[in-house]
Amino acid sequence: MEESSEKTVKFHFDKGYFEEPRSYGPVKLYQVGDLFCQGGYRIGLHRQVCYEISYIVSGKGVYETDGTVCKVKEGDLLINYPGEMHDGVADSIEPFRYYYVGFQFDFAGEPDEHPLRPLQKLLDQRKVRQVKDRLDIARPLSGLLAELYHPSSGSGLMIHAFLHQILVLGCRNLYEQPEPIFPSYTQVDEEKQLVYELVQFIDSKLLRITELSMIADELHYSYPYLSRLFARETGLTIKEYFDRKRFEQAILWLQSSKLSVTQIAERLHYRSIHTFSKAFRNKFGMSPTMYKQWLENSKK
Repeated sequence: MEESSEKTVKFHFDKGYFEEPRSYGPVKLYQVGDLFCQGGYRIGLHRQVCYEISYIVSGKGVYETDGTVCKVKEGDLLINYPGEMHDGVADSIEPFRYYYVGFQFDFAGEPDEHPLRPLQKLLDQRKVRQVKDRLDIARPLSGLLAELYHPSSGSGLMIHAFLHQILVLGCRNLYEQPEPIFPSYTQVDEEKQLVYELVQFIDSKLLRITELSMIADELHYSYPYLSRLFARETGLTIKEYFDRKRFEQAILWLQSSKLSVTQIAERLHYRSIHTFSKAFRNKFGMSPTMYKQWLENSKK
């Protein structure tokens, strides 16, 4: 996979083994990675040298294969085949983040009844290219990336297991009829952890945040995805929570009488004292200056 616009990449972890593919049984690993980009990022037209499974973690965009364009969005699973011309462009507003795995099969010396042979036959039918993931394939994909990002004892065995899981779940997603499945508690836990990280980021870096998009950049997720997840888990939008924390800090500073209203507005990154005063009045029914005067009168 070639990048034609490196400057628009927010985060990219990539491992390529094209010169010497790594063997995990009859599966040869050519490439694996996690790419999170800015709006309008283009992958770059290139010819596939191997099979490639991609999973859209968040955001949306379009993929183009041999001149055929398909829209992709969060939760989509795609397969590309050797020899195809492939490209993709991220949405300008909600750019995608995606995992990808490039691989080939090599059954030389393997028994005819090897369990992965039917999977290759299924893939080579090329009946389905894009489906909505319903089997939590993100879990082994993220596990595979974690083992490559932080290798440890037994990583080779873990990579072997994750890679085979990805192939099995990919084929099941593509070729088996949907059946009722139990919810992924691992995914639920990961989402709750992400919300917790978001809350901790706002709480600890409140005075550094000049705009909400910084939060998404720091956590390597798209802002619309974080916003939907945060609202679902907390009942508040990210902006509502951020404003609540800013008001709490403003009250503490007004009570201490050490900072002027102008200084408070500047430190909380309001565009102007007028913007701060208007937001404060809408929240508490009085301007920050009136509130400060009320505090002084109360002390007297």
